[in-house]
Order: sequence, then structure tokens, then C-alpha cells
Amino acid sequence: DLVAGFGDVTAELVLHGMHKKMNSTPAGRELLKHKPLITEDSLSIHKLRELPKGTFGREYMNFMDDHGYSPDERTIVRFMTNKELAYTMARYRQVHDFWHVLSGLPPTVLGEVALKCFEFRVTGLPVCGVGGLLGQVKLTTSELSTFHGVYLPWALRAGGSCDDLLSFPYEQHLTSSVDDVRQKLNFEPAPRISS
Repeated sequence: DLVAGFGDVTAELVLHGMHKKMNSTPAGRELLKHKPLITEDSLSIHKLRELPKGTFGREYMNFMDDHGYSPDERTIVRFMTNKELAYTMARYRQVHDFWHVLSGLPPTVLGEVALKCFEFRVTGLPVCGVGGLLGQVKLTTSELSTFHGVYLPWALRAGGSCDDLLSFPYEQHLTSSVDDVRQKLNFEPAPRISS
């Protein structure tokens, strides 16, 4: 909650740009008009578990189930009075787990730090930059080497070359393959590191 609150109060200037970018595309305008939320009910998560392996929805549910997560657990936006900006921030928070699936990054400290750097490149949100910077203090020497040698270059490259990730209607592509969704978004997965 503290991190989410920090994100709320430091994001307003950046959120204006993110909102404007979403509003510049038909898909983004549709999201801003209807403001769909990503919840267990809206996704019909029991149906996602029945999708074939390799589909985006099934891999998302595998990720959520494997780590004991629920889309309903994403922190609500509390410190914004502008409803449009609040939805933009909420959308960012709610698609975070989709980005885990697309990147292939696990929710380990190393995986989260790498994803935060990617998210900072994509969104410019201060909370992402701070997370990517301060999260490094929790990394081991070996992880720090991997982060700087592999994941940071990936985050900067991939985050700078992908399409508008916030405006994408993920909910409409749950039956597509993960690779198809990556291709639609020009989303480069993170390098796989053997343990």
C-alpha cells in the first residue's frame, strides 16, 4: 500500500502523457471510454484454466495460480481525484501480471527489478524507476551481475521498441497464443538465464 501510495502521488505529470497516448489510438480510446477492470469475474478465470496450453489466458492463469495471485488483489488508486488519470494508473497496475507472462520474468526479486526497469522505459512512472533502482540493493552479487549484463539492456531495448502496451485490449486476446500476443505488441521476451 505504501508503494502504491507513493506511485499515486508521484505519477500525475507522467500520467497526463500516458493518458494522452492512450487517447490517441482507437483501442486506447475504447478502454478509456468503458474503463474495464481486470478482475476474476471480468476474466472468467475458471474458463481461462480450461484453455489450451500456450494460450495467453491459460499461461496467465498458470502464472497467477503458481504464485497464489489474484487479479482482485491489485491495489486500488486512492490518492488521485482525476478519474481519467486514476483509471490510467489502475490499468497500468492491472496489466503488470500480463507483462510478467509476456516477458517470461518470474516474480522473484531479480525478475521484479528487471520488469520495473522495463516498465519505467515503457511508462516513465517514477515508482517504476525507483523500484528498479532501489530493488537492486536486494540482489546478490551474482544477480546484480546478471541484471546489469542481461536484464537491464533487455529492459531498455524491449521497453523502447514495443507498441503501446497500455492501450492493448489484453482481455480480447486471451485465447490467442502467447507468441501471437507478443508479435502483435512487438514485445521481446526477456532472455532466459539457466540457473
